[in-house]
Amino acid sequence: MAQVSEKQVEMLRAGKHFGVVGTVGGDGRPQTSVVWVDWDGENVVFNTTNKRAKGRNLRRNPRVSISVWDNDDPYRYFEVEGAVELDEEGAGDHIEELSQRYDGKPFHTPLDRVIVRIAPERVLDHGIDG
Repeated sequence: MAQVSEKQVEMLRAGKHFGVVGTVGGDGRPQTSVVWVDWDGENVVFNTTNKRAKGRNLRRNPRVSISVWDNDDPYRYFEVEGAVELDEEGAGDHIEELSQRYDGKPFHTPLDRVIVRIAPERVLDHGIDG
C-alpha cells in the first residue's frame, strides 16, 4: 500500500480542493467526473450515487484513479490509484458534511448515496511535497 503524505492529506481534509475521478465503463471507455474529496485516516474518499456512471462503473470494476489539485495553484496536484470499497452506510450524512464544507449549505439530493473509499496503491506527487 502506498502512502499519502501529510501535505496531501491536508489538501483532502481542508479547504475546497477538487478531484477528478477516472473509471472505466462496461464498454471499456474511460469516464471522468469532478468530485468533492475527503480523507478517512487511511483512504481517499468521495461520494456518489449508485445510479451515476461512476457508481455503476465501480460496481463492475472497482479500480479507480483520482487527481486532486490545489485550487490556488492547479500546477500542484497529486494522483492516487487503487481499488475501492463502496459503502452505503452513513453516505447521506457524508454528502451533507461535504456539501457544508464545499458549498456552505445542505445537499440537494442526499438519497441513494454511496461512499467510495480508495485504498492508495500508487501515489504520484506533482509539486505538493516538493
